[in-house]
Amino acid sequence: MIDNAGVVQITKVEGGLEGTFTPDGDVKAAKRKLSWLADVPENIPVILSEFDNLISKEKLEEDDKFEDFINPDTQAETEVIGDPGLKTLKEQDIIQLERRGFYRVDRPYVNESKPLMLFMIPDGKKKAMSGLDGKLAHR
Repeated sequence: MIDNAGVVQITKVEGGLEGTFTPDGDVKAAKRKLSWLADVPENIPVILSEFDNLISKEKLEEDDKFEDFINPDTQAETEVIGDPGLKTLKEQDIIQLERRGFYRVDRPYVNESKPLMLFMIPDGKKKAMSGLDGKLAHR
């Protein structure tokens, strides 16, 4: 980790990112943060899986038919690019992805056609730790 890395304020997005560097900027005060990886051939494909509640109602009443409250969208997958160091993960390992949350390794990286598969571990919060919304509602 780099101490006092500073802050870059993004000033242009179209056609490539441009920004101004503020060496004494406060990283914690920045509203949005950007995570990036170097574009190197060793990067690997990763699938992030999130799961939601099976039942869409917080508490079923005695006269409710649970079939009326089955959530049709309980799994979402996001394809991302991972650091080459993720190749060392083994099945059942638990890791934290910065600004995303904790994940359990469901399938280690095998090759390009069998990417690393990570399952998000719910933290009980309604809002993602990063402020990023996943593909599911997470009530």
